[in-house]
Amino acid sequence: SSGINAEYGDMGELRAGTWKALEELKAAGKLRGIGVSNYTVAYLNELMEYTTTGAPAVLQSEFHPRCHQAEVREFCSTHGVQFMGYTPLGRNDLAPKATIQLVAKKMQITPSQVLLKWALQKGVVTIPRSSNAERCAENAQSWVDGVVLSKEDMELIDAMEDGHKYCWNPDLL
Repeated sequence: SSGINAEYGDMGELRAGTWKALEELKAAGKLRGIGVSNYTVAYLNELMEYTTTGAPAVLQSEFHPRCHQAEVREFCSTHGVQFMGYTPLGRNDLAPKATIQLVAKKMQITPSQVLLKWALQKGVVTIPRSSNAERCAENAQSWVDGVVLSKEDMELIDAMEDGHKYCWNPDLL
């Protein structure tokens, strides 16, 4: 799982060195917590072998109905790591999907709110992105409006999983 990258060298050594530097900063009182991003289960297991401060506080990784990251989220749950998902709305192509439209119409909420509620009900903190103030407010409303997706709706959305990544594939490092 270490991998040799032509530009950066041994990625496992780079991850370990970076983690050690962060641990030193935490010990010096410069950091309250340490997190990682885009770590696979293999990278997390590798980290657990050399950490002196325990598991990361947070793992930030891609998460949406097409990319559930089930194994990574299970690791996080087992080790007390908060999983934080980015790209929860996809690249503007998830909201128009028939499944999302169906649930939105049924629940009388927007497709984006469906996507955010799905993530929230999965226990995932999300990072929706928008430069539009109205959309930001709409997204935030989805966390407090009390609407809950049914088990059946959650399963419909779960069935969209196909492992698709909009961003980059950390397995390649």
